[in-house]
Amino acid sequence: MEELQNLTGEDIRERLNRHGLKATPQRVLVYEAMCRLGHASADSVYRHLGGPGSPLTIATVYNVLESMTESGLLALRPSFRGKMFFDVNADSHFHIYRKDTGTVSDLRDEKLLEAVGEGIRAILPDGLVLDRVEIQLVCHDPNHER
Repeated sequence: MEELQNLTGEDIRERLNRHGLKATPQRVLVYEAMCRLGHASADSVYRHLGGPGSPLTIATVYNVLESMTESGLLALRPSFRGKMFFDVNADSHFHIYRKDTGTVSDLRDEKLLEAVGEGIRAILPDGLVLDRVEIQLVCHDPNHER
């Protein structure tokens, strides 16, 4: 994710264009925020952009995030807090959800992901095709005060 935090405005415009999205100032701002946040709800993106002082309305943020999800630039993921969040990494990967901090981070292990996918495909009911694997690991640091 570090590489995403260092994208230039031109890099962001190119990514938007590759996903069939016009690089409007609103989309550039929202994608830049997502690159910094990694995993965020629309409300979090709005707050990151300045909340009520933001140049964008909350409705615009929702609409932009939705268009980016529809294009495949972002992925929409469920969280354990009962809220959906957007993920700047739209590829299949695992997530670590920290109960003690409420944060989400990526965990990459291509061999494990492939093995899990193969195992799931072997037991899927007839007629179903696996689109992707999404697994969230729920963890906490026992030394972290609650």
